Amino acid sequence: MEAAHCSGWLSRFRESGIKTELYPDAAKMKKQMGYADKNNIPFVILAGENEIATGKLTLKNMIEGSQESLTIDEIIARLS
Repeated sequence: MEAAHCSGWLSRFRESGIKTELYPDAAKMKKQMGYADKNNIPFVILAGENEIATGKLTLKNMIEGSQESLTIDEIIARLS
């Protein structure tokens, strides 16, 4: 996912008080998940072609391993 495409989402999350960072490289998903796990990041957002097409992002709970498809507003409500 291009950083430019995600910048609007990042701003919305940060404005809502949600600490947010974007993985800096176009690395494989396994490496990105390993980074989140190593840094004790409790939730990650997966934003691929399917998510963009549906207007919903996948919110993954790194502790439970569960994930669900939500709108940006639903994610903000869940994490705020």
